[in-house]
This record gives sequence, structure tokens and C-alpha cells, in this order.
Amino acid sequence: MERRMIVCDLDGTLLDSRGELSERTRAAVRRVRAAGHVFVIATARPVRDTRHVAAALNDTGDAADANSAVCGNGSVVYDFARDEVVDHHPFAEADVVRALTALRDRFPGIRLGAECHLELLLEDAFELAPALARDARRVARLEEAIDWHGVGKIVVQLEGAARGYYESVGTLLPGCEVTVSADVFCEVTRAGVTKAAALEAMADRLGFGRAGVIAFGDMPNDLPMLTWSGTAVAVANAHPAVLAAAHEMTASNDEDGVAVWLEQLSEKH
Repeated sequence: MERRMIVCDLDGTLLDSRGELSERTRAAVRRVRAAGHVFVIATARPVRDTRHVAAALNDTGDAADANSAVCGNGSVVYDFARDEVVDHHPFAEADVVRALTALRDRFPGIRLGAECHLELLLEDAFELAPALARDARRVARLEEAIDWHGVGKIVVQLEGAARGYYESVGTLLPGCEVTVSADVFCEVTRAGVTKAAALEAMADRLGFGRAGVIAFGDMPNDLPMLTWSGTAVAVANAHPAVLAAAHEMTASNDEDGVAVWLEQLSEKH
């Protein structure tokens, strides 16, 4: 079988509902890499919350493709071997100003955060599980603390589940990419910044056409990479829009769905 580039979301897809990586999944990734395929993480997570997963998947230390991961929904590509940013796509300052002003005006009581370079800033009222907010710098008001030139992603929190309001935020910010990867907030990046765009650039560098790319995902933020890839695979627990867009479906994340599919790929090799 020809060499493939396999790209995979983390939360809700590769990781189980506890956010953990199973040994079966690690073994399946090792096997496809040993067979010559490239495996790349593509996540909404920031670099700091991706590092330990990348390390667990690259425990042999000899898979060069494991070094880089697409983070922040494509706003950052990071090389974990060199411990440095490969690519960063921040907003223009004027676009950040316009976005924050529009959000404040439309949604009184909104709670905001931002990824600035590799730092997470969260307003004091922003509600996030301690495990996800442990490295955050808390601020009274985002506009008073951010580096206007380094904002890669804005996070928006309103009352209720984010999948219920992210489209309203998108309508308000037509010049931005607005999506959701979890129900605690929605995410805003600059126009054209998606997992798909970052992965297409990586695929070009590695010599893959889109037909040679297999993508796994579960939430609307995965839709650009799923529709771009040659083979789109949804886990059974995926959002309805993802299930509708995928070419194939595998078992749920809690049933090691990615591993199940990769094991079948290995058997064909």
C-alpha cells in the first residue's frame, strides 16, 4: 500500500472521554509509522496541552514526522523535537480590535480569553476546568493585557453550550474563522486559519497530495481538514455535521475507534 499521511484530532477522537491515550492506540500508531506512514496530530489544543501526547506517541524517538503538530486549530505549528514554533498565524491588530469590540457590543456579560503566542490569557470570569486553566494568566479584562500583535486565537464563552452559540458568533465576525471543539467555549482565528490550511502546507513539504491524506475527527472544527482530506473518518461519537461529512465511520473514541481503523490499515499493508 502506498505511503499515507494520517492526521488526527485529539479530544473526542484519539483520546478517550477522560482525555487519556490508550495503549492500544499507541501501539496502532507505532505500527503505521513502522510501515512508513506519517502520523500528525491536528488539535484545537495549545502547544502546552499537546506536548505530553506528542511525547507519548513518539516514545521511540525516531519518527521525525512525530515532531511537529498542528495546534490551536491551525494557528500554530510546533516542532516538539526542536522545541520551537514552526509557523504562527496571528490576527492583525486591527482585526483583534474589531472582533473584541463587536463581541462586547453584541453580547453583554461575555467572557473572553486569548492565546497570545504560547500564553493563555483568561478573564477572571471565564469558567474553565482547573486542569485546562492551570497555566493561564488571569486578567480582569482581556483588552488591558494582550499583546495585540501575537493573538493566534480568541476564545469566547457565553451562557449555555458552545455548539448552541458558535454560529451566532460566526455571523457577527464574518471575516474570521469561528468554530467549536468543546462545549465550554467557541474559538475564533483569523480568516483562512484552519487545521486544513496548516496541514496542506505540511503535506506539500512532505510530498503528499490530498488524495494521500487520511483524517480523523469528531467536532465542527475538524470539518475543514475532513473535507480537504482524501479519506475522512469520523468516530461514532462525532457531531452530526462531522458524521454527515465523513467518508467512513469507525468506533467511538472510548472504543479506540482510531486504533480499530489503523489496525485495519496495517493489515492491508
